[in-house]
Amino acid sequence: MHNDIPYDQLGPLERIQLKLSSLSKTQRKVGEYILEHYDEVAFSTSAVVSKGCQVSESSVIRLATALDYAGYSEMQRALQAVLKSRLSMSNRLDLVHDSDSESVMNMVLQKGMDGIQRTMHTISSQNFQKAVELLANAKRVFLFGSRSSYSLIHFFGLELGWIRDNVLAINMQQPEIDALSSLQEGDVFLAISMPRYLRSTAQAIALAYQAGVPTIAITDRLSSPVIPYTTVPLLVDNEIFSYSDNIVPIVSVITALLNAVGVMTRPKSNEALAKNEDVWDYFGIYLR
Repeated sequence: MHNDIPYDQLGPLERIQLKLSSLSKTQRKVGEYILEHYDEVAFSTSAVVSKGCQVSESSVIRLATALDYAGYSEMQRALQAVLKSRLSMSNRLDLVHDSDSESVMNMVLQKGMDGIQRTMHTISSQNFQKAVELLANAKRVFLFGSRSSYSLIHFFGLELGWIRDNVLAINMQQPEIDALSSLQEGDVFLAISMPRYLRSTAQAIALAYQAGVPTIAITDRLSSPVIPYTTVPLLVDNEIFSYSDNIVPIVSVITALLNAVGVMTRPKSNEALAKNEDVWDYFGIYLR
């Protein structure tokens, strides 16, 4: 069933199904409980799960390691990723249990900080460097995102365009989408793809990959549907906690890319920014 997918790219439910027959009796009991109640386990402590399936807490943790996760927390985040791809927006909003605005604010701010911390550990510094080199040296940069991801792409394209030429921010709207027909050697293509994964983004990055263009994907895991068409993956934590995605780690990575490209392309980037400043001053765009 999963023979064509590398084990490390399987989700937690697929890993349980694959290993269920070889697990110990206690671990099998925990695995079967997770398969039935993964939506609850995704947000429950190991202690709560142990009570639910009537085993010791250490048995729950041992199952996580038997599935090749670093621990229960890593398995839980993988379950949250599964849940995110399957939940409707209204179901997601129900995940916010806090009843007052201050509690919601504190929870969201804390989740944003936690997401940045986890991204610092999951993102590959080598891949980040490759992405910076591609974005700095390509003849043209194609940035793609649909729906809510396009707002991030628009921000990325606007500020990258301040320090280098030939930056195109694209979504599924024409005439922007028509630009993909001109992909050629020397270009680079970057896409943002987070659960719930959009078909249009997977199709666009596949098109670029098939055209022989280097592709960069800002996504959440190696089992993301854009990974087979990605030259340089940048894995960003995207923990689910509401109908609204946690974009804080994504914006942080984009900001890091912008600054790293700016540093790599000096003094041209400094000269480009100075010219932009002259135009902004001429039109009085900013209040002083």
